[in-house]
Amino acid sequence: MATITVRAIDPVTFNPLQGNGQNNFIADLAAVTQIINTRLRLFQGEWFLDLLDGLPLFQSILGSSGSVNNLKTVVNLISRRIKLSPYVTGVLNVQASFLNRKFSFYAEAATVFGTVYVTNSPGSSASLTATS
Repeated sequence: MATITVRAIDPVTFNPLQGNGQNNFIADLAAVTQIINTRLRLFQGEWFLDLLDGLPLFQSILGSSGSVNNLKTVVNLISRRIKLSPYVTGVLNVQASFLNRKFSFYAEAATVFGTVYVTNSPGSSASLTATS
């Protein structure tokens, strides 16, 4: 029996999947992976019911220099969003760099169900992969 179940979101349009009954729902590790993805895509001030929820992209990340202190701040903001996701027990092996105005991030999110790998590579889309 699943511990957590959520409605699946289309990976291209980000619309909830409908019309296919129980096949539209995902559970456990896949659900936590989708929740982390959704939490990282929500920007602070974007959700009208809680303007303080979200990643402070415009408030604290964009426009900051690539200094060591700013890089640490950005890493901490992203890691905190991941860590506060349900069923995430820790954020491990965080690696980040800022080179030629391009930010790269990699982290392993330990969950109750397995590990979720969070990456972004400049020039390509961010990705989340999971292994149980």
